[in-house]
Amino acid sequence: MLFWTGMNWINKLIQDEEGYTLIESLIAIAILLAVLVPSTVFLAYVGNNVIAKDKITAFNHARNTMEYVLATENDSTITKQIESNWWVKRVIVQDGNLREIRIEVFKRDTLTEPLITLETARLWYSKN
Repeated sequence: MLFWTGMNWINKLIQDEEGYTLIESLIAIAILLAVLVPSTVFLAYVGNNVIAKDKITAFNHARNTMEYVLATENDSTITKQIESNWWVKRVIVQDGNLREIRIEVFKRDTLTEPLITLETARLWYSKN
């Protein structure tokens, strides 16, 4: 009799148990991963796409400025705004006939850290 009373107590304990089963927990984790992973990949892709677009735009501004300096042999060091959000700083250091040219492109007007920098050195001979 004592044995049966103990089994009834165990059965009652099992029936009154609250919580989630292993299967329910695994299904919940699977649903969470099915939603979380694609959304994380999508957000990372969108974020990288904006960064890539800014890098391409900055490189195009730097390349155009470098081509202008090389074509016109313009010795002036200047910082100017190209578009509403883009600034280009060109620094030309002269040592005899050698010109060291550095083009830095910034987004917005912070001018603290360039998004891209192009550098080259050229010999320019005087036109006498």
